[in-house]
Amino acid sequence: MQENNPLISVIMSVKNGEKCIDKSVQSILNQSFGDFEFIICDDGSTDDTYKILQRYAKQDSRVIVLRNESNGGLAYSLNRCIGVARSNILARQDADDWSATNRFEVQYPFVMNHPEYAIVGTSWNNVNNAGDEWPYFPQKEPCAKDLIWDGGFMHPSWMMRKDMLKKVDYYTEGPFTMRDQDYHMVLKLYGAGMKIYNMDELLYFYRNDETTFGRTKNWKRVKGLMWIRFDGYRRNHFPVWTYIVVLKPLIKNLLPTFITKWYYLRNIKR
Repeated sequence: MQENNPLISVIMSVKNGEKCIDKSVQSILNQSFGDFEFIICDDGSTDDTYKILQRYAKQDSRVIVLRNESNGGLAYSLNRCIGVARSNILARQDADDWSATNRFEVQYPFVMNHPEYAIVGTSWNNVNNAGDEWPYFPQKEPCAKDLIWDGGFMHPSWMMRKDMLKKVDYYTEGPFTMRDQDYHMVLKLYGAGMKIYNMDELLYFYRNDETTFGRTKNWKRVKGLMWIRFDGYRRNHFPVWTYIVVLKPLIKNLLPTFITKWYYLRNIKR
């Protein structure tokens, strides 16, 4: 790697994010640690998102804008970003959330001091539309079996090692991973003998409200998540009984909405 390459390549995908993209982008550009490039893929937006991104690219040379002519999905868009990333250390950011100003300053040294981890995530604050916050502290070093029931991590808070992701062919693209591609990624990494870690520091702010919950009640997502679980359990040689959990997304979607909504909101506030 050449000396003039950035220490971090930040990757983001966005579709129709004109209402929230400014806060997200600015939270990265205003980081106290500034040695990074910021690669953003506009995934077929039909609003003014692309114009906004072009404006940032003109103002700040660290911003690199890619564009999909049609919607390719998050996995496809992130893989495009990874393809042009110049650093081995990749940092995620979502377009509707924001990072703490000192996120990279705290997270990057930990990543560099712990090369045994393919991914290092952080703890986070759930934020609703009223601005109320609920902190969440995931398990620090989950093992593969801890992921049988749920993920327990915040995808857009990740810092990842590009060379390790390459060993599992990066994000899986296809009809079953249009969502929850992050869950499939960690199951692939564990299946290949790698590890992830979650830091205690609250370095990410995640918009989590009833709108977020609404995206979980989706039959296409149910089918995809069932496939992800089955494939991930197979890769990790989980016990036969765990394959019953493959049906968890189906059962959740069949329950009355008031029950699943109560459970969802209860979990983000615990």
